[in-house]
Amino acid sequence: MSATVDAWIGQAPEAQRAQLNELRGIILSLAPNVMETLKWGQPCYTRNALFCYLQRAKSHVTLGFQKGALMSDPGKRLLGDGSQMRHVRFGPGEAIDAALCRALIEEALRLD
Repeated sequence: MSATVDAWIGQAPEAQRAQLNELRGIILSLAPNVMETLKWGQPCYTRNALFCYLQRAKSHVTLGFQKGALMSDPGKRLLGDGSQMRHVRFGPGEAIDAALCRALIEEALRLD
């Protein structure tokens, strides 16, 4: 775990801190040897290459995927229309769909 990511999460409003900590925990449980760094002002997770990242905004937190355009999306939760990246958003106080996040992260790891 990265102290700089700890500090970044610590600066978030309380509800977002809980969401970000839960998402971070899921990522690190599925990829315990991943490199966690703060890049572009957000936590980024790299194994062979960048495979996912976290973001926060006033109205949501985001779990994003570098190769999201290649990922299946059976629940139609991935957002974005760029050539590569996709993300899923969770609004203030919204429960994190842990099963969905695990499935997406596992797929991102397979694409890595």
